[in-house]
Amino acid sequence: MHVTGETGIMPSFLKAQLVLPVHDMTEVREWYERTLGFETVFLNTDPDDDPTGNYAILRREGAELHLILDESPRTHPWMTAGTGYLFLIVAGVESLHGELAASGVCLTRELETEAWGAKAFQLTDPSGNLILVAEAV
Repeated sequence: MHVTGETGIMPSFLKAQLVLPVHDMTEVREWYERTLGFETVFLNTDPDDDPTGNYAILRREGAELHLILDESPRTHPWMTAGTGYLFLIVAGVESLHGELAASGVCLTRELETEAWGAKAFQLTDPSGNLILVAEAV
């Protein structure tokens, strides 16, 4: 489907962004930094309401991850911590798997060759969000 707007320029999708709900912004943000090497590039805080932050943006190389604090009242069910699923496509999945296993990170599924043409393993973040790490083979 090709649609042009009033400007005559065909719209294009540039990127899709994942937002994971978390129960504790500091704990989960630091876990992603320590465990998977992400860097926090933005943290939305309010000195009175959310001194530790309610929204964060993390990056590692070409991957960007957004975290949102699971706070009451929830306006949508997807904002419940532990309901997210992060699919990380990496180069060097065997090395990353080995590093994480050697450092004692709890892997919920060991490295396997998938029927869809990838090697992948699985873990969860401290909020219970599932993370699949894969590399095409």
